[in-house]
Amino acid sequence: MLEYAQMYSQALDTADASFTGFNRFAHDRNLARPGYAPFKTPNADTLYSNAWLDLSHGPVVLSVPDAGTTYFTVNFLDIYGNSSNISARTRGFGPGKYAIVPLGWEGSLPDGVEKFTVTTPYCWILMRVLAKDLSNPARARQVQNGFTLQPLSQPDGQQESFPAPAGSSAEQYLRVLDWIVRNAGYPVTETALVHRYRAIGVGLGPEAIDKAFADPDLVAGIKAGHAAALEALDNSSRLSGYPAATWKMPADTGAYGYNYFYRAAINTLGTGANVSIENYPFNTFADGDGDPLDGGKHDYRLTFAPPPPARFFWSLTLYDAKTRELSANPIARYIINDRTPGLVRTGSGAIPIAIQHERPKGKSLNWLPAPDGPFYLVIRAQGPEPALIEGKWLPPAVQKVKP
Repeated sequence: MLEYAQMYSQALDTADASFTGFNRFAHDRNLARPGYAPFKTPNADTLYSNAWLDLSHGPVVLSVPDAGTTYFTVNFLDIYGNSSNISARTRGFGPGKYAIVPLGWEGSLPDGVEKFTVTTPYCWILMRVLAKDLSNPARARQVQNGFTLQPLSQPDGQQESFPAPAGSSAEQYLRVLDWIVRNAGYPVTETALVHRYRAIGVGLGPEAIDKAFADPDLVAGIKAGHAAALEALDNSSRLSGYPAATWKMPADTGAYGYNYFYRAAINTLGTGANVSIENYPFNTFADGDGDPLDGGKHDYRLTFAPPPPARFFWSLTLYDAKTRELSANPIARYIINDRTPGLVRTGSGAIPIAIQHERPKGKSLNWLPAPDGPFYLVIRAQGPEPALIEGKWLPPAVQKVKP
């Protein structure tokens, strides 16, 4: 539902400020900051570009420029949030042309164009281009400009109308789900599961949904189940992943298989999660004592010794737990990364970080400002090294500063 709502806003709703239509990039020319609207828990050191592909009429060709030494990933997410990449990791930094095709497509392609298959005919591109200089992402903007999309054919008939995802009611959720299973496909191994949804009209069309919502007893059950699911997701999104002491590490992020609840929990926390071999993330809502992180109650310390082992870059980003957005602060710092100007290291190379609401005293610490309230932290390692993937590097606990 969350991805579909983004698709509707960007590709279908002409009255929406983010509207671009299908098969066109919308480039964010500035780094995400507090109030960033497209989705929650964004990176703060990459420029984003978004595009929704409609492959129901045929392939769309993605042109990739020569990125030099600038890291990028074109992250493809099918309508269910499963991820694949054309990136500096998978294809190198050089140029290329790729025909993005849906599963089962057969046809001829122009010379010099490589076939790249995605699993659903409606697909989200969430592209990230690294801004090496956070104060001036001009080079990242130049790289963005080199990415283009070109459909190989045009629509040749009427499409079924897309239901508007207004609000978050149980009825609207089922109308969207009905449209998705009939128009975007699903794995053949889930046929029996999807067939069971027909009891409440899903998979049979809008008239069947109307009929289901004309039955008071059925409506009561649907609404109760929907409310229980939302409550469970709200309670569980911060618990997603495998435990790594008080941190959580990825459990097949971006490649969920049959773990539907985990997929929903991850997307509730923030849509657009990548596979862990591209970006290895950790998150925590708790300090080393297991208490919720709260800048209004405590000052904290975190020391990387060493920092996350990553081929391309690493970062530590702080988010307001109430809004799941970057937290406004007086020095406009939302992230500590390997390119933070004036990054303080100890003689042994360790990186000590003060996470607190008020500016710390002295200059021996890197300050990551916290809100006067609950927050959470995300570590990202883009292009994780084997030590990360094999579990040999784990993040240190966030420690309270004792009075």
